[in-house]
Amino acid sequence: MYRFNPPPDWPELPSDSWRPPPGWEPDPEWPDAPDDWGFWLGWTGRPASGPIGAFGSVDAGRLELAAVDPSLVLMHA
Repeated sequence: MYRFNPPPDWPELPSDSWRPPPGWEPDPEWPDAPDDWGFWLGWTGRPASGPIGAFGSVDAGRLELAAVDPSLVLMHA
């Protein structure tokens, strides 16, 4: 289970279980996240890669690339 971890100075989440829906992007008026900010926390409360394809997850870029070239989906491990 992952929990979204908003950066400092972003609005508070509507609930602890809130997750960005597919395609969600932060409001451009919000301040930038600190460099290397961990947008996701694992069940232990430590930084985690996040769910594949979700905003701020480590694998988000690979999923976008796979959508461009479906043959790349087989390369994901």
